[in-house]
Amino acid sequence: MGLAIIYFKHYNSLMKINNNNKLNLTLIINGVLVGSITALVIEFFKFVLDYAGFYRASIIEQYGSNIYFKVFAFVVLFLLAIIVGKMVKKEPSIGGSGISEAKAYVNEPTSINHRRQFFLKYFGSIIVLSSGLTAGRVGPSVNFGAMVGVEIGKRNKLGIEYTKLLVLAGIASGICSIFCAPLAGMMFVLEVITDDADENVLTVMLSSVFASYFVVSIFSYEPVFALKNLPDLPFKHYYLIFMLIVFSIFFAKLFNYLLLKTFDIMKKIPLKNEYVPIIPFLLTGVFYFVNTDFIGFEHNLLMNLKDSTIILTIVIYFIVKLILTLLTYGSRVPGGMFFPVIFLGSVAGLLVFKIGFEFFAIEQMYLLNFVALGIVAFLTGVYKAPLTASVLIIELTGSFMYLLPVIFTALLVQIGTDYLDVEPVHNLLLRYRHPERSMRAYEHTKSNGSC
Repeated sequence: MGLAIIYFKHYNSLMKINNNNKLNLTLIINGVLVGSITALVIEFFKFVLDYAGFYRASIIEQYGSNIYFKVFAFVVLFLLAIIVGKMVKKEPSIGGSGISEAKAYVNEPTSINHRRQFFLKYFGSIIVLSSGLTAGRVGPSVNFGAMVGVEIGKRNKLGIEYTKLLVLAGIASGICSIFCAPLAGMMFVLEVITDDADENVLTVMLSSVFASYFVVSIFSYEPVFALKNLPDLPFKHYYLIFMLIVFSIFFAKLFNYLLLKTFDIMKKIPLKNEYVPIIPFLLTGVFYFVNTDFIGFEHNLLMNLKDSTIILTIVIYFIVKLILTLLTYGSRVPGGMFFPVIFLGSVAGLLVFKIGFEFFAIEQMYLLNFVALGIVAFLTGVYKAPLTASVLIIELTGSFMYLLPVIFTALLVQIGTDYLDVEPVHNLLLRYRHPERSMRAYEHTKSNGSC
């Protein structure tokens, strides 16, 4: 919490709003409302996706060898791709992660059809994720929270500035609801969405994440990615952390380059934009019958991979998931990038551990330590969010005892990516939607000395 306070105090006021008890009470009540609704929306979202994933796996396992089922599966995926393409054509803002759109609204609120955006993003994301494409839940959940904030603000006629506060609260609740990590939700808003905050922002986010955390705890306390009971990593193994840090720094630079190239390549494909989603949908269909480990992001994927004794298998998995991530986002389908980055980071951490295990005799008990550090390194490198990554891992592990290697990793990756002038990926994505907003946001973060 001290990190959050230090970070919060560092910045000037974002919104000049008079502070009084009546206002604070209004912010708290509306924040609780935003947090509660966001949590309920996301719980149903997770429920649908969990069951869809379970039945998809069961059906593939039972009928995967049937030629008629294979034809049927590709026909269904083709039709779903057309549906998603039409949805994105009708409402372009639902394409991609959703984090960049939420940031765009906070930076410059504009008149949007937030209800249409919410419902199309919601059902479009369900189609994409249920089909097993390489996309995550976090970006859509952030967007859902933002749209709930807009709805509450407009319904109660609170004005643009108050509505922006509720949007920030909804974004924090989205992170909290996915990871069961309230502090990480608040840090994400302060570090990724906006670089300035006054005490009203903290007030409304506190009330919102408390409400969402409470609601989520009623339904399911487990986050989508849990890391518990990690042993302390001795200093003698820090050379492996340094190896992971170097890899993460160069990966962040490469990832931005590949993402830009993917966008350029997708533009040159002789298909209308609304038909481009056919590519990742059908490619995912191929893996239905080749190797289901490459479908979506399920817990058992990493668990299966960690038992592999062949380093090349992990490298191939990493490369294939990276390519699928790039193709998914290049096609502009709804879905988050935050979770794919987390998974790529966890696989990178696993890869470094396996190298240490095979060649330097590191103990097996430290495997999940490197998975956690891989997540920190990749979130810091790709999103330029070291505090969010650090707080998230602390909350997922449930211990501050793991703080030293986490801060060490985040700090060095941040320094390295700053040196290479790596742009935060959410600003990179924003450039393709709102070029003028993207450049202003990037210049603003550079002027504050914090990417």
